[in-house]
Amino acid sequence: MSTPTLQERLAQRGVSRRDFLRFCGLMTATLALPAKFTPKIAQALATSATRLPVVWLEFQSCTGDTMSFAQASNPTVAQILLETLSVNYTETLMVPAAIDAEKSLADTMAQYPGQYVAVVEGSIPTKDGGGDNSAGGR
Repeated sequence: MSTPTLQERLAQRGVSRRDFLRFCGLMTATLALPAKFTPKIAQALATSATRLPVVWLEFQSCTGDTMSFAQASNPTVAQILLETLSVNYTETLMVPAAIDAEKSLADTMAQYPGQYVAVVEGSIPTKDGGGDNSAGGR
């Protein structure tokens, strides 16, 4: 029994190719990438045999992006997390904490080198060596 492609799974849920490409365009804009990255995102999602691993890093922000993601409705955040993406690390939404959370981050980076998406939410402080936004001494 073969695993259905992403396009087949989306079609089963009533998501057209046009809707898929619109989503890829929105993802490109959300990640503040140039429009030329839309086809690359579409290809990465369409050719991935498994859910695309994601590491969501939270820096200096109000978590508004995370909250918008959590309130997604078409598709729902549950559909995104269970069928399309594997958000392996996000401080705001993940269950593990402290050492277990850091292990999730390290495991994802080790298991999927160059194959995961890193989402950076908020600004990254650089004054005083970035000490205004540190966790665990880092």
